[in-house]
Amino acid sequence: MADVTDPARARALSLQLTVNRAHSAARAGDLDLAARLLAELDERDVPDADHATVLAALNLRAKVHAQRGELTEADACWSRVEAIAPDDPDAAAGRRTLAKIAAGRRHARPVVHTGRVAVVAAALTGAALIGGGGWLLANGGGDGDRQSSDSVAEADTGSERLREESRRADALKERLAAIEAGDTAAAARRDSTLDAVAERLAMPGVEIRRHADDVQLVFSTGVFPYDSVIGAQGASALTEIGRRLADLESGSGTGAGAGTGAGAGTGVETTVVGHSVAVPGGAPSGGSVVALNRARVAAQYLAQDSDLRLTDFRLVSADQRRGPFPATEANAPRNRTVTLLITPKEPPPAP
Repeated sequence: MADVTDPARARALSLQLTVNRAHSAARAGDLDLAARLLAELDERDVPDADHATVLAALNLRAKVHAQRGELTEADACWSRVEAIAPDDPDAAAGRRTLAKIAAGRRHARPVVHTGRVAVVAAALTGAALIGGGGWLLANGGGDGDRQSSDSVAEADTGSERLREESRRADALKERLAAIEAGDTAAAARRDSTLDAVAERLAMPGVEIRRHADDVQLVFSTGVFPYDSVIGAQGASALTEIGRRLADLESGSGTGAGAGTGAGAGTGVETTVVGHSVAVPGGAPSGGSVVALNRARVAAQYLAQDSDLRLTDFRLVSADQRRGPFPATEANAPRNRTVTLLITPKEPPPAP
């Protein structure tokens, strides 16, 4: 499911779907619809590796412009194709034909003036760019160019190919719907987990900071009076939090948080962040051994009266400048502490 929930992959599939819809519209003769669909594309949303889709979109856009008589715009699209893929045969053939028109060796002849037209039969004079009507790049003198390789594309009125394009478009539409449904469900699960964690871990002396992707627990007073020696109030609070995390894991907690899970193999991960205060002569940034030791001591209290293990926690040192409270002299005692960062785990990939 990793590729299904990837936003870049979703954008690429959306572009492919739009290109297929535009191609089907052009083959049916609805050039106005094809032009509108292609004009809405944002090729910057496509991953760099997906050049084929970008080239297909640009080539189709050039052909639609040409059939609508917009030859300058068509040439600009094919020029962009050649900038990406210098050996692209469609772009080379299209630009040769447009050059002949510009030199007066061929001319563009309008067939009809509406974007919704009947499919042009192959027997019509000239070479149709797509299997629909609109504009033909035609030879006025019958010098054989009508059948030459300089034609941008041959007319294709086969209904089977159109049906295949429709099937591909439907398949892409289903995949996009699955992606959107998966994204919505994942976001709902994440929000539900974070709400349950915030509710279950709320307690006096602890500030719950609920963010979009995590819950941060901040202690109102410093947990460590000095060095990595924990205070009685902080030790008691961490022990109680550890019990509540274990309750969540086992599903024995009360309220909305019951059964959410915390710890190894369950719904959330807990990171213990140690904080320290910059001191004269010490490093002003970059984290510290003292801060990391504080995280280790805090994890021991989280685990001691619960079924959680020390390996269930991720221990890190925060930068000295990134305490939970502004770095002022008055806040120094409060910043000799730890904070807990609780995030939902990613679900395992579907088999």
